[in-house]
Amino acid sequence: MAACLRGRPHRLFGLVVPGGRVVAGFAALRARKMISKLHICADCGRASRAITSIAATMMCVAVTLGAATTTPVHAQSFTYNRPATRPKPPPAAQTGQMLVQATEVNYDYNNSRVAAVGNVQMYYNGTSVEADKVIYDQKTKRLHAEGNVRMTDADGKITYANLLDLSDDYRDGFVDSLRVDTADATRMAATRAERTEGNYTVFQNGVYTACAACKDDPKKPPLWQVKGARIIHDQTEKMMYFEDARVEFFGVPLAYMPYFSTPDPTVKRKTGFLMPGFSQNTNFGFGIETPFYWAIAPDYDATFSPRYTTKQGLLMQAEFRQRLMDGAYQIRAYGINQQDPTAFGASSVSNK
Repeated sequence: MAACLRGRPHRLFGLVVPGGRVVAGFAALRARKMISKLHICADCGRASRAITSIAATMMCVAVTLGAATTTPVHAQSFTYNRPATRPKPPPAAQTGQMLVQATEVNYDYNNSRVAAVGNVQMYYNGTSVEADKVIYDQKTKRLHAEGNVRMTDADGKITYANLLDLSDDYRDGFVDSLRVDTADATRMAATRAERTEGNYTVFQNGVYTACAACKDDPKKPPLWQVKGARIIHDQTEKMMYFEDARVEFFGVPLAYMPYFSTPDPTVKRKTGFLMPGFSQNTNFGFGIETPFYWAIAPDYDATFSPRYTTKQGLLMQAEFRQRLMDGAYQIRAYGINQQDPTAFGASSVSNK
């Protein structure tokens, strides 16, 4: 399952092509930049559109399966406070050089350990660590920090935690009671996170959202958030996997799913299924649509959107878009073989 930074395809609600004919439309050149048609809230970024698509999918599945009554996930209760002022980037330093500033610094020659206590600021390998106490073991090359920990990496990601224990290259270790604010405004929180091989990060009892905190009351739950017993981030594949997940809107659980995956916020376009659509119409009856997005190339893509209706059969829809040097164009095509050609006053039209 995948979501992407693009608009929903045109929805042909209430329209049937008599006699199985095909209707195609050609849109004139428009602005240079394709503007996404899907907007949820002004404070949410592109990750909001992607995860909202997944959320809607989960809700549809939950309604179908009756999963709304399933036992809720045991994720921690969490509200997003207003983010603190983003600190300045760590000062440039040579690889392997550690800069430490603290109220007290002690060096244990026997065990090759450096212990810094009181308003500690440490800069190492492009990352800054601030805490009440920091211990660096030169033998094991492990960094241990505790008490009001704030770690800022070179990409601008800030991790707040009570306790942190990582290798000095930050590829392996764990963090307890953490909150993560990324540069693209997505947020995560968990009771514990474990990182391995510099690629996989597993969040235990995690919460994820891409919505900003409410301006009037930052402690209120965000517009939407996803809680999971485990959230696994694969940095190489740029994918996030949710286990025992629950979607909440304004803190109210609306859907449950044992497992689903979605691209991480760094992914702009990805081939896969989009949010399914449901409709109800007097002439059509009930309908379900499952769009499939195909990211063919950086400058063009296609969407295929078959919709099955209970009264008129299968309606096929397709959209092709391409961005040019001086603008963009799109082509849309629709076709159906009606089950009841007389439903729209087209009794004289053959259904062949």
